[in-house]
Amino acid sequence: MRHKGIIHWLLTNRDNLVLDWKKWRDEFVAAGYEVPDLSVGVVQRSGIVVVDQNTIDEFMSVPEVHKLSLQFLRQALLQRFPGAQSWWDVGFLFPIAFVDFDNKRFAGFYHDGPRLERYVPYGWVGEFVDFANTYPEEIFPSADKFWIVDGRDLLHELNKRGRALEASRENADKPD
Repeated sequence: MRHKGIIHWLLTNRDNLVLDWKKWRDEFVAAGYEVPDLSVGVVQRSGIVVVDQNTIDEFMSVPEVHKLSLQFLRQALLQRFPGAQSWWDVGFLFPIAFVDFDNKRFAGFYHDGPRLERYVPYGWVGEFVDFANTYPEEIFPSADKFWIVDGRDLLHELNKRGRALEASRENADKPD
């Protein structure tokens, strides 16, 4: 997450990455589902219905949101990296969203669950994009990416390992 020019690493429930719970709830209601009143659901994030530039400071202090340090995440990755065959072995460490409160942009990149980028506040841009590799340095600096260690991009190396593993499996499955 980027706020006031600073990258913050947060651990929270995936539902808390739905920035606009009213939009999310309204979509369920429009599809014919019975959904509890909004006030019931938002209790888990201290009553915040929409997380935006006006509520982010409050959101970052709710008990369900835990701040993590870059060093903690880097160390966790470095401990698991030697034995990881691909990103899938350490994917739980990596972010599934990049929320840029400075520029009102939400980027999601994940393999399952609700389309988080659909439920952004009005006036925001939501997109499904590989932000870890495509966002410019001035938005998401390499120095703030825990997977960049001494100039090595461990995420790139994990993806390369995964492709090699997949290729070897495909070759093993081919008839002689």
